[in-house]
Amino acid sequence: MIKWLLSAAAVLLAQPALLAAQDCTVERARYVLRVPDEEDQWQLAFIPARHMASPASDLYLRLTTPQRRYWFTLSVSQGYGGIAVLPVGEPVAGSDPRDLAGSDGPGQGIDPEILATLRLLAFDRELHVANDPPRAGDPAPHAIMLPELGQTLWYSPGALTEDPAAERDPMPRGLFRLAGCGAAEAAVGE
Repeated sequence: MIKWLLSAAAVLLAQPALLAAQDCTVERARYVLRVPDEEDQWQLAFIPARHMASPASDLYLRLTTPQRRYWFTLSVSQGYGGIAVLPVGEPVAGSDPRDLAGSDGPGQGIDPEILATLRLLAFDRELHVANDPPRAGDPAPHAIMLPELGQTLWYSPGALTEDPAAERDPMPRGLFRLAGCGAAEAAVGE
């Protein structure tokens, strides 16, 4: 009987955490990528835009590394292309962020090889990959992967930021796991 009560208590105590993860919307989610045996961590957050950040989503993606912050809009191609992240300057009140990929169309200001590294995979609990970028109010993905972004942060970090002093930013390969669900940050940009 005591074993049953302890088991039942463990299940009941775990329920709020499970429900919190299931009820977390993407703009409230915080994701972390850690390297074993190191203190450094990389963080992802989806930040609401005052207006549509891109035609595909009303959110910005913010990557915080041990060195700096990077900002992206979310894009999706027709067909089998998947979700892409496109670098922008930091969104500030009163103006749209600068399009670092080029304002005359996709890839006009950035090397096509770099654009190919800017893919995002959003996984649900069963590890199914989302077809569309998240929008405010959507359930938070269970995990996020930016499979080749580390390559660009290593070889061409200046393509992803307005920081002229940007140097190699060694992001490991791995999954950003849902680490928490808090209050949504204030909307940014124009």
